[in-house]
Amino acid sequence: MDMLEPGKRISLKRARPNPLFQSWIEELQEEAIQKKSKLENKLSVALTSLSKYPLPLQTGAECAILKGFDKRLCMFLNKKLQIYNTFKGISLSSIDRISKENRISPILDRLDSKTNSYSTEECDVEIIDVAPKSSSQVSSSPQKSESPTKTKTYCDTIYKPPYGSGGYAILLALLKQSNNEKKELDKETLIEHAEKYCSTSFTIKKANTFYTAWSSMGKLITKGLVKRSKSGNKTIYSLTAEGCSIARDLSKNVPKTSIAEDIIYVNTSPKNTIHNEINNSKDHLVEEASTNSQTSSVQYSQIVCIELAANSFDIILLIDKQETSGLNNKNDPTVAQFKKYTNICHEYRSLKVGDYTWIAKHQTTEEELVLPFIVERKRLDDLAASIKDGRFHEQKFRLRRCGIENVIYLIENYGGKKNVGLPVQSLMQALANTRVNDVFKVHITKSLIHTARFLAIMTKRLAFRFQNKNLKGWNAAPEGTTLMTFDYFNKSTVKNKPLTVTETFIKILLQLKGVSVEKALAITSKYTTPHSLISAYKICSQKEGEFLLANLKHGELSRNVGPTVSKTIYQLFSRTI
Repeated sequence: MDMLEPGKRISLKRARPNPLFQSWIEELQEEAIQKKSKLENKLSVALTSLSKYPLPLQTGAECAILKGFDKRLCMFLNKKLQIYNTFKGISLSSIDRISKENRISPILDRLDSKTNSYSTEECDVEIIDVAPKSSSQVSSSPQKSESPTKTKTYCDTIYKPPYGSGGYAILLALLKQSNNEKKELDKETLIEHAEKYCSTSFTIKKANTFYTAWSSMGKLITKGLVKRSKSGNKTIYSLTAEGCSIARDLSKNVPKTSIAEDIIYVNTSPKNTIHNEINNSKDHLVEEASTNSQTSSVQYSQIVCIELAANSFDIILLIDKQETSGLNNKNDPTVAQFKKYTNICHEYRSLKVGDYTWIAKHQTTEEELVLPFIVERKRLDDLAASIKDGRFHEQKFRLRRCGIENVIYLIENYGGKKNVGLPVQSLMQALANTRVNDVFKVHITKSLIHTARFLAIMTKRLAFRFQNKNLKGWNAAPEGTTLMTFDYFNKSTVKNKPLTVTETFIKILLQLKGVSVEKALAITSKYTTPHSLISAYKICSQKEGEFLLANLKHGELSRNVGPTVSKTIYQLFSRTI
């Protein structure tokens, strides 16, 4: 017998370290070859890397370190392994075997889905076989008194998409249109009707993912709830009988307020009042600062009250003329987009503040009341430019004091061009400040097409909300549930109207770095004019003057103005002493 040389290393290599995983992937690969699937090459790469890996893998998730294994394939292996471990002790005589075609096809079809979506929601594996091809091969489906051609899934449950998801919105939209004798819809039309039921976008991908709400369509088709077919060059979608039944069940539990309404209506009182009657201290300060200016520039001989009875008015979307290149220009993109929505009443007018707002217009007298919603639209490059030249804070200040409670800051072309003049992080910080400090609703769209669709949905929701209500208004600033007339709104928001000393002081402070609207309001609430502030500086030493404003409270959290801002303001105004 030969003796080993001392010090010689012995290496032991397993022929098949992961026989279960390898066999399951081989079966998938064979099926892919038969179907001429695009997954053939991908599975071949995965199988090669798995066979070369020398160590045993305990779960499918551990396969992610190997080439060719994506999230769905790992989850498939995990599910197979789980079923295999569950039924490993069951005798073969108590389990029915099923054909290889029925075992492999469902998962292969799902892996080869045209949606190419790998979300966790769509990874419900319906494979039945649990072991490699051998004498110990077993099936996960217990014997049932059924036809041999029919097979049962491991978890035979009815799929119902959760509230607010893409699948939920698609089913409800198709059901509603089927009731209107439009049983088949193309993608664009379906998205238009489904967006109001969904809490996420059908066009903008979720953060750190590749999926939109439309990705749920793949699962609906796989589950047999939606049928996809061709009509000429268009792909159309319709409900199956099972999908119609589930959609009816979902529609019974639809909340009174839709997802779109939840997005639009912030700070709405529970008693269906038009305004939230509780004004915070910041808004009160803004009103005080602007009262004198508004009364001096917009004077009426008497207050005229207007009342619009329910169902006697139309809700009209007003679009600022500055948003177009001319109403007679047939190629203007804004005009072209809104022409698509023939059932949406819209007009082009000169708005002194904001880009879009809504009015209730009486059908006979044509009296107009402004609804408490206004939209300021910005492209990313325009947002960056306004931050650099100072228009950003000035425009937000004018929006806050225009008298309209709900301000929506709409950002367009999000995720598009990155070279917009400022780092993307700076733009996102500015939007976060707008959302938190200014209490504006920030909404992001992908392009002008989606902006128009969002505004069309808002118009429908506003019509639904206000159509059955009696509206009251007058030619004065809105108060409580009383709205203002459009004529008063436009005259009171003129950009070049005379400003009070306090308003001018606020605008000066806003030009300084680090001074927000809240800080400016906090300073002017104590020192209403530059003269009063300079007078306070005269009786202070330099050190006292630099910290004079540091402890003034601002905002809902009552934070300090801070020593840096206080010192900057002192250095500016102390030069005049």
